[in-house]
Amino acid sequence: MSYRHLSLQCHCGRTPQHIAEVGFSDDHCLVVNWWCAECQEVVQVAISLADCWRDCPSPANFPDRVLPDLSAKGCLEDDAEFLRSIGVQV
Repeated sequence: MSYRHLSLQCHCGRTPQHIAEVGFSDDHCLVVNWWCAECQEVVQVAISLADCWRDCPSPANFPDRVLPDLSAKGCLEDDAEFLRSIGVQV
């Protein structure tokens, strides 16, 4: 099974030490919750299942399980900014 690492981080830049919950929302999003020790607050990241499906690796595209360089793929800056806003490192 091939997979792609999902990079999560709080708006302060800290990565979670422990994931508290992973689930699905009523509007078809993958939701990840954790406690940020730096901000002292609960962080919730929601990613649409359509985006999850689109970002799934294929053996031809991601044989080494490393995130692609999105800028090399012609990714629009707005898309990259959205990914950053939900904690995905681009």
